[in-house]
Amino acid sequence: MSVECKILNGICRLLYRREYRKFMSACDINKIQTEYLMRLLKKNSRSLYGRKYDFQSIRSYEEFAGRVPLAVYEDFEPYINAIAAGEEQVLTEESVILLELTSGSSGSRKLIPYTKTLKKEFQRGIKPWLYDIYSNVKNVDSGKSYWSITPVTAGKSYTQSGIPVGFEEDAEYFGAIGQEVMRRLFAVDGSVRFVKDMQDFYIKTAVQLVSCKELTLISVWNPTFLTLLCDSMVDNRTEIAEQLSESRRQEFFDALSKKRFDCLFPDLKMISCWADGSAASYIGDVQKYFPDVYIQPKGLLATECFTSFPLVGEQGARLSLYSHFYEFRRLTDGAIVTADMLSLGEYEVIVTTGGGFYRYCIGDIIEVLEAYPDAPPRIRFLRRTGICTDLFGEKLTEEFARGVCIRLNIADKFCLLAPEGKRYQLYTTAPGVTSAMLDKELRESYHYDYCRRLGQLKEAEVVKIKGNPQGIYIGRMVEEGMRAGDVKPAYLSKKSGWEKYFELS
Repeated sequence: MSVECKILNGICRLLYRREYRKFMSACDINKIQTEYLMRLLKKNSRSLYGRKYDFQSIRSYEEFAGRVPLAVYEDFEPYINAIAAGEEQVLTEESVILLELTSGSSGSRKLIPYTKTLKKEFQRGIKPWLYDIYSNVKNVDSGKSYWSITPVTAGKSYTQSGIPVGFEEDAEYFGAIGQEVMRRLFAVDGSVRFVKDMQDFYIKTAVQLVSCKELTLISVWNPTFLTLLCDSMVDNRTEIAEQLSESRRQEFFDALSKKRFDCLFPDLKMISCWADGSAASYIGDVQKYFPDVYIQPKGLLATECFTSFPLVGEQGARLSLYSHFYEFRRLTDGAIVTADMLSLGEYEVIVTTGGGFYRYCIGDIIEVLEAYPDAPPRIRFLRRTGICTDLFGEKLTEEFARGVCIRLNIADKFCLLAPEGKRYQLYTTAPGVTSAMLDKELRESYHYDYCRRLGQLKEAEVVKIKGNPQGIYIGRMVEEGMRAGDVKPAYLSKKSGWEKYFELS
């Protein structure tokens, strides 16, 4: 046990205790959410968006829901473009401190405005979550942590008005004091972000990680990132070993021979990663490498908002009640309810945040596992809305696939993009399009490009077909239970194995 780590983690616990106690105390959900909404509307009433919908005169949730429309990213995009150009008080009266990249409903890159208020809203979820881990996972506070770091191979960028695009490092999600404490607890520092290529990123990360014997916590997003990192250690064992101490080098080779990476980190107590939705099928690979380590599924987090976080010993995750204002569209009848009106069932999440997104339909479907009269409901992420494929976090949509075909000038031909193993295949009758051209267009999606750079996805492939592919497509859908009249033309399929059906040319 490291005394220094114990002290530093103890400081974190003290910093986060207040948020945890508030979250765990009995509460009036409707009062908390309504008061948050009214404060936010008053705070941003003089913004361009606030004046448009007269935030200043809104006195209740009912008035808010009746006056402010539901929105998707494309509705906010003109406002965000104005922010990027240097305009002030557009979505919020507060200044935008940076714009963070993610992918939109069309799959193309989008920019999310971050304010100091939005960062604090994230911290209201992060702090009680970490306090719960430190308090309820034995000895996790006695060592260092590995938080996955996003590599920046293209360098830092700015908008035309000088607003930074992207966080400097993931520690910025923590508060000012927390950042300094956490940086001293990180097993891998932020320098690995600035690398020449992805192989170099994996090697540099592995060297720092393996060098840390006192690792107790790993936090990554997609579980495949962790397995890819482990695979990279196997593939680059010689180069990594050369940079380790002699004693650590032998332990490294012993762990590789057993394919037991938990042997490298005998004090590792917990791995936090996505384990719901499409990520669930990859948890087994993590367990093979770390068979004796507790794996905690992450809650529902997105670039735009912090929706839920897990508590040790519970299934699912608790709604991060103090982070944002939430609405939920019930899938059975389309009714929109607030957090205090939830009951068991499936809902689409709608969120209003301090970053300037109001009644934002983020596209996440959740299941309510338990609704409590005086505590945040327990929920579980199920899937994204609409036709969407998401093997490793790339989140490709029907709209984006159609846009790719349009840009390739093949949308007038039969085109069907589908996942196959660790890559996407485009089945098409169109001549002239190559795999390289397809992959380039797909990489316009921020998350797809990120998965490609990490090595989670291989280069996309064009598969030329002939005959009557549309008839074959409908035939498979009917064979699997759809009525022929309900089968709509599609550019994207969640199903794999299409080579068995189409006639290859």
